Amino acid sequence: WGFLPSVYTNESLVIQNYEKYSEMFGGAFKVWNTFRDFKKNYDTSNEDALDAYRLGLAIGDSDIITKMATDSFNFTWVPESMVMNRDEYVQFLGKFKEEAEKDGRPTFSMRFNNLIQKKVGNTTFETGDWTIVGYDRGVYMHAAQGGKIIWDMATNS
Repeated sequence: WGFLPSVYTNESLVIQNYEKYSEMFGGAFKVWNTFRDFKKNYDTSNEDALDAYRLGLAIGDSDIITKMATDSFNFTWVPESMVMNRDEYVQFLGKFKEEAEKDGRPTFSMRFNNLIQKKVGNTTFETGDWTIVGYDRGVYMHAAQGGKIIWDMATNS
C-alpha cells in the first residue's frame, strides 16, 4: 500500500497502469477516476475568486480586491455597523492598513486560518479567522458568485 499515494499524485501513471493495478487495489482506481472526472468538470471559478481575494487582503492590495469584486459588492464592518460599497471599502482598507503599520509595527500582512467553504447553489461562501500579528484579529465571511466576490463581512475580537 506504500505505492498508493504516488499513484494518486501521478495521473498518467494511473491511466497507463489501470489494468495492471486495478486487481491489486480493488475499487481504488474506480474512485480515483470518478474524482478526476468530477474535478475536470467542476467549476472552480468561485473558489479561485475567493483565493485571489484573500491574497489581495493578505497583502493589502486594493487592485486585486477591486478586480475580484463585483460592481455591486458590499463590505460590512460589524463592530461599527458600517456597510460600504467597493470604493468605500478600498478607502477603509487603506486606513486600516495604515493603522496596522503605525508605531513601528511590521509591514501589513493579514493571515487566514480555520477556513471553511460551502457551496450553495451557484454561490460559494467562505468563513474563517483573520489575524494581523501584533495589531488585531477577528472572523470573516465572504461570498463569491460567477467567479467574483459579491460581499464580505468581518468583525474583530
